[in-house]
Amino acid sequence: MLLFRWLRILLPFLLLTGCGFNMTRIEINEQTFVFTLYINQGQEPDTVEVTISAPLPNRLTTGKQAGGEGAGSPYAMVTKTSSTVQDALHLIQRDLSRRFDFSHTKVVVIGKSYAEAGIEDLMDWLQREPTTDLSTFLMVAPGDAKDIASMSPVFEQMPSEVLIRFGSQHNMISTTLKDCLYAASANQGYALTYLSAGVQKMISEKNNLEPWAGVQGTALFQNHKLRATLPMKESLAVSWAENELKGPLYTISWGNNGKASVYIISNKAKKSVRIKGGHPVYTIKLEGVGDVIYKKNRDQSDSLDTRNIIQTKLNEQIQGHMKKALAVSQNNGADILQLGMVLDWNYPDHWENVQADWPSYYKDHVEIDVVTDISIRNFGTTLKMKPE
Repeated sequence: MLLFRWLRILLPFLLLTGCGFNMTRIEINEQTFVFTLYINQGQEPDTVEVTISAPLPNRLTTGKQAGGEGAGSPYAMVTKTSSTVQDALHLIQRDLSRRFDFSHTKVVVIGKSYAEAGIEDLMDWLQREPTTDLSTFLMVAPGDAKDIASMSPVFEQMPSEVLIRFGSQHNMISTTLKDCLYAASANQGYALTYLSAGVQKMISEKNNLEPWAGVQGTALFQNHKLRATLPMKESLAVSWAENELKGPLYTISWGNNGKASVYIISNKAKKSVRIKGGHPVYTIKLEGVGDVIYKKNRDQSDSLDTRNIIQTKLNEQIQGHMKKALAVSQNNGADILQLGMVLDWNYPDHWENVQADWPSYYKDHVEIDVVTDISIRNFGTTLKMKPE
């Protein structure tokens, strides 16, 4: 009984030992929180260039925007080149006064040449680093990954915040480290956001030409290698098929004067498979409901006929985009929709026979049907347009 009383007295003190109780922990003011990694192929053969982007807490003042006049940018970047990602990071660490922490890394941007050569080393390090967040977004730059880092984050404080917005807003496919590892473990492909980089005049920066970054499509990977890229229209269809897309806008034309813009307010996709003639036949169904937010039509005032035309043209357009994306995917043996997993769920015996050579099998022996069912909810005014 006496021992129990002493235990009740001492236990609260044991819980108040703080950080000093575990000598392996690093104080927060001794850490560098890496927000973004930029990976490029090195200038020398068989080398990789690694750039880290980390915030500078003493410059993250309220209301201060990156690139403005004053104390300077609220983030720092350090670049080193070595034979592996790990070695390059080790070289960076030697020059820093604080220890790395990758638990806040939300985006990894990969240069196109490095992606084409293969990102196996990068993926290996990401898996082994204990502080890596599996929800980290992976993206591909059209050239040097550091060109993305030099963008002017007009609406944010740091470029990393802009990239995080790209990944979380569902304007394009949002692929995380977990998605890539999951797909690669099943010998299937994946698609990453394909960024754009350039310069443009900005009023906010005194009309100076400033670096700018955006999204131009998707990059297709198989076996951790960049195989092909898709433009925006086909990329939107892929995002729709992966249930990643929110609020797309489509404009269709018909006849000599007809034109309409449709905002998709809800959309979803379904994948199914059946075995026919010893080979899998997939059906990808894209469903959605949209509102007509713009209509120009001088020749037809009948709203029902015009509605049918818009619906038909809209379905044909989206179906065409999806078919083009799948054709590129199959030509490169990159199963970016992970249709192999659908086969595994429904016909595990068949999947076991083809899994080892799935990229070639997907390219030569898989048939994919695309079905669309997009309807118009609100058509808007039925008054005939006045002549211009």
